[in-house]
Amino acid sequence: MSSKTRHILAFITTDKELVQFSGKPVLYAKTEEELQKISSELGRILAGNVYRLTNGLVVITEA
Repeated sequence: MSSKTRHILAFITTDKELVQFSGKPVLYAKTEEELQKISSELGRILAGNVYRLTNGLVVITEA
């Protein structure tokens, strides 16, 4: 069984303390609604997979 590594393309969060010095683009949303909208739109633009972690951080990876 082969495994493909998916590279992280971006992070999206409402909490500026959550991601620091990632080396990848970090977008900060003002509200939960804005976070969901940005995540959805950016996922489509980058043709990536969108994952939401339990702490509210959204990670977009290569598909």
